[in-house]
Amino acid sequence: MHQYKFKTEKNMIRLNSDPAKAMEFTRFRKRDNITDDELLFAVLKFETVLAQQKGVIFHCLVRNYENEYANVLFADSIETLRDLGKNLGHLPEVQRFFEMVDMRTVKIEYHEIQKDNFGIPTDFSCIEKGTFSLNDINDSDRLLSVSRNIENEYLSAFENIQAHCIGALGENKFSEVTFGRTLAKTKQICFGYFENPHGLKLLNLADKESMELDFWYLIA
Repeated sequence: MHQYKFKTEKNMIRLNSDPAKAMEFTRFRKRDNITDDELLFAVLKFETVLAQQKGVIFHCLVRNYENEYANVLFADSIETLRDLGKNLGHLPEVQRFFEMVDMRTVKIEYHEIQKDNFGIPTDFSCIEKGTFSLNDINDSDRLLSVSRNIENEYLSAFENIQAHCIGALGENKFSEVTFGRTLAKTKQICFGYFENPHGLKLLNLADKESMELDFWYLIA
């Protein structure tokens, strides 16, 4: 019952509990003349359309401290996510949502999840997303091994952490995505990589100049 209330109050959609194989992360700013409430209510109508699309598993809207928003979509394949624009762009609910977005600020990422049977957690309020390249592209298999060790030897010790995965965005571009119960604790745990031997192994694999890290909190 508690989980049901959580999902209803957050207004995100969970169409099924199938394993997710891909994530779309689209960050943007709203137009200056659009209020937060207008955007949120438009997202609710936008979700009614998403809920009818085959292959879509989950959607939520998040925000960061830079006043940016992001649509987070999980699906059964990258192809499902790429096809959404072609299938939905003409619908009024989608067009209305796009009218509220400053299209000059839109940045779309497609992440192929590098983990079998990745399930979207039900009890989370924030997402950490980091992207990076590897110092040596031949270390991609090692990256996955290091990620598993981080989960088993570090992240598993914290009740706050609800899910974690590595994503592939293209040639030598990867992501690390973490779901947490609270923003403060999730930040603390992620910054703890600098003091944890398993976290340091991942940081040492990454090209420091390419690293981008941000934290997002759930709003719809």
